[in-house]
Amino acid sequence: MRCRGCSASAWADGRFAVSGSTTHYAPDRTLVAGHLRLEFELDFKTRSLHGLAVAGMTAVADDVTEVFFDAVGFKDLRVSSARRPVRHEYDGRRIKILWQKPLPRGQRIDFSIRYRVVRPKLGLHFVGPDKDYSNKPVQAWTQGEDEYSRFWFPCHDAPQERMTTETLITVPASFTAVSNGRLAGTSRNRRKKSITWHWKQDVPHSPYLVSFVAGEFSKIEARWRNTPVLYYCVRGREDDALRAFGKTPEMIEFFSKKLGIPYPYAKYSQVAAVDFIYGGMENTSCTTQTAMTLHDKRAHIDFSSDPLVAHELSHQWFGDLVTCRDWSQAWLNESFATYFEALFKEHDLGYDEFMYELRENAHAYFEEDKDRYRRPMVTNTFKNANDLFDRHLYEKGSLILHMIRQQLGDKAWWRSLNLYLKRHKGKNVETIDLIEAFREATGRNLREFFDQWIYKAGHPEYRVRTWWDARQKKQFIRVIQAHATGNETGLFSLPVTFALHTTSGVERRMEKVDKKEHIFSYALREEPEFVLFDPEHTILKKINFVKPEAMWFAQLRRDPHVLGRIDAAEALGKLGSPSAVEALIQALESEKFWGAQTEISRALGRINTSSAMEGLLKALRTIRHPKVRRALYEALGRYSNPQALAALRSGSSREESYFAEGEAIRGMGKMRDAAVLPELKRLLERSSWNDVIRCAALDAIASLRIPESIEILKAHTKRGHSASVRMTAIRALGAIGHGREDIQTLLVRLLGDPYLLIQIAAARQLGIIADERAVTALMKYISGDLDGRLKRTAEEAVRKIRKGMEQELPSARHSRMS
Repeated sequence: MRCRGCSASAWADGRFAVSGSTTHYAPDRTLVAGHLRLEFELDFKTRSLHGLAVAGMTAVADDVTEVFFDAVGFKDLRVSSARRPVRHEYDGRRIKILWQKPLPRGQRIDFSIRYRVVRPKLGLHFVGPDKDYSNKPVQAWTQGEDEYSRFWFPCHDAPQERMTTETLITVPASFTAVSNGRLAGTSRNRRKKSITWHWKQDVPHSPYLVSFVAGEFSKIEARWRNTPVLYYCVRGREDDALRAFGKTPEMIEFFSKKLGIPYPYAKYSQVAAVDFIYGGMENTSCTTQTAMTLHDKRAHIDFSSDPLVAHELSHQWFGDLVTCRDWSQAWLNESFATYFEALFKEHDLGYDEFMYELRENAHAYFEEDKDRYRRPMVTNTFKNANDLFDRHLYEKGSLILHMIRQQLGDKAWWRSLNLYLKRHKGKNVETIDLIEAFREATGRNLREFFDQWIYKAGHPEYRVRTWWDARQKKQFIRVIQAHATGNETGLFSLPVTFALHTTSGVERRMEKVDKKEHIFSYALREEPEFVLFDPEHTILKKINFVKPEAMWFAQLRRDPHVLGRIDAAEALGKLGSPSAVEALIQALESEKFWGAQTEISRALGRINTSSAMEGLLKALRTIRHPKVRRALYEALGRYSNPQALAALRSGSSREESYFAEGEAIRGMGKMRDAAVLPELKRLLERSSWNDVIRCAALDAIASLRIPESIEILKAHTKRGHSASVRMTAIRALGAIGHGREDIQTLLVRLLGDPYLLIQIAAARQLGIIADERAVTALMKYISGDLDGRLKRTAEEAVRKIRKGMEQELPSARHSRMS
């Protein structure tokens, strides 16, 4: 599952485990599934499903007399078995099936369960037009991760269960229904004007990966070797679908070759689903993608669906073919998918792009670690399994895998993964299985590494100082592990490379850094121009490395690694001297990689002097890369200056890129000049892909912080506007809504919106406003049959509000006493 934008806000109190968290283990099983046949008909008018589930199961315990199925909110239940009389009990959440004659270990039994679900709360979602969205297409789609399949078919809803499946889906005659595996056939019922799509999945997979999407779709066909590769979208968006999904065969080839395990399923499909609540979901052989990733030619200038596509595709190996045994081990799914997303970028676009993405991953994790909580990668103490799907699981895990790859080397890394996948194909895994694969494939015992990075929390924070002793002709380097240590985070033991750059070459040394403090010294013929700690930027770390300005200049010019040049630019931006500005402007002109140019632009923006602004304006006239132009406008937005405003106004209507234009618009608002409001209101009328321009105009209007801003934002939270516009307006109101009862009342009302992502956005902003009067409303959303992200966001909002109330108590007492 891929959704970078859906984690809760960065304002929790440092605890991962919220109130009500318990220790979770994979449940016992007396029978295991072999094959599941699902036959069902969808009724789009009543938003209901009429189903028949036929489950073939085998006893793994002795003398079994009962079995349970997870099944929430089912109606009209009828249960039978062809081989023996059975009866059932149902409490609204689980079906208990009982029989008298004990079933011996190894014997098979079949169950038939007829049922109906109507407007299920989770798992199965119906989409269609209403009075506010009259053009919305009619669709239905499922979302099983983490434990939501139980809302639409009876199952043992845990990742440890694996079975082959077949689905027979009856829909209106004009509809297509896409599901797992190969298409076994279709049959039409002319009297009912319906069609039944029959799909078979022959490789066992877990219940959360059983899926279908139904609607009126165009199908685009491609191939990888002899395997069909299919893209489905609403009619009229075929070109957009090709732009979004067109590299899929190349990705399949890359992953298959590197892993030595060819793509393992009969087909691979991607369906663009309307109102999908994640970026994508890796259902076995049939990924569901958000329709928002389909994009036009103009968006394609500097937007790509490739990261999303690669992420979900890599899950077909890591998550589907080999699946975590329980959710505590979910990093074995998501961390791999996040890293393989970056690996395809390295293959497709080069090393600099790859490392820049890893840098962004590190920053996402650091933000969560600092502002929300710190936790081990593997933990079985949580309230809702969805709590685990955070920046640790995705971004931090990708960086841990990169460290392992760098320690082992590419050849050993790929050999290890090949062994891991071959050995556990079609099975469930735990972290120890990966450790053993590395050991057997390379001879390396990585248990110490895993103890530090997987079973404990945090990351090293280094303080590094260096000095030259001219008399001894030695370079000294002091390294201190400066982070706080305790039961959760200890001192780290890692090999570290030092690179000492001199006029005559580069001296490289590797040391083991495992103590609180080390001092290393190296005899050299001359003083280094600059010294690097971890020059390949392999280690996930924070580092405080104080260097003379001249050393940063040299590093900015000569460091061969893009992240080293970015580090130098950031350091010079903090120094802000005239010579630093000059060096940054020169580097902005000479730098070849857009990511480094972006960070140099941001550094100049933070300096906020007239000479730095002149450098940005000059770059805007000469640099054409759209992503750099975004950063230039972002930086110019920091300057309250007529020249900067003129450049931003020009960019708000002349840029090729939606996103560069959007940043120019946001910059206009940051000037805090109310005279630009009429222009911004006109921009609200501009249509664009995913409403990029309207969202930018709303951000700019919010930045003005004038009374009219609030009324405009409130109006754009209403249904009828796109989800992107509504969420932008909600976020902006949260940022400026402190003390505004009308804004809080609006946000509380939006908690009940029909669309999940609007609910999450409202809960998040109520936490930011932190008014105690919202607690009662939020408490309704922290438990029950609700999406895990909504529950977590509401719970963290309540925790933040209550923490603020507790902190106010002393001053309140003092006020009353005085």
